[in-house]
Amino acid sequence: MNILWFVLAGVAGGVIAGMGMGGGTLTIPILTLALDVDQKIAQSVNLVAFVVMSVPVLVIHIKNGLVDFPSLLKTAPLALIGSAVCAWFAPDVPAEVLSRCFGGFLIALGAWQGVKALKDKFKSKKGFTPAMCPLDLVGCSVLTVSDKAYYPKNLKDDG
Repeated sequence: MNILWFVLAGVAGGVIAGMGMGGGTLTIPILTLALDVDQKIAQSVNLVAFVVMSVPVLVIHIKNGLVDFPSLLKTAPLALIGSAVCAWFAPDVPAEVLSRCFGGFLIALGAWQGVKALKDKFKSKKGFTPAMCPLDLVGCSVLTVSDKAYYPKNLKDDG
């Protein structure tokens, strides 16, 4: 039964990563909280999985015109340097500290995104009504990139 949970963690992380949202944000908590994997091992598993799945995902996103190369060239060099420096020191950082930092980051990111979504929704002309679908509140348009809508903007059944 335990192998099933690992498979589900991999599938969930792959789905999120395929959308370009970082599969580790789901994979690492599943591994550490649900499967009792050490934080450092979970991060290592996530890194290996990321390398394997990022190649086809990147190719597909480039093919679909969803990669902004000027932005990539501005951010990638510093991201590479930052990740290399942090990887050098990570083995010396206790797993509990890494867990708390990662959890704090996810909480802060979720709060920031939630506040931003509510602020944007209340600014919009539509406003908020209690009968709205929860996905309308956060705006499914966050799932669209550039002018290509791969996800429906409204998940309500029109029929």
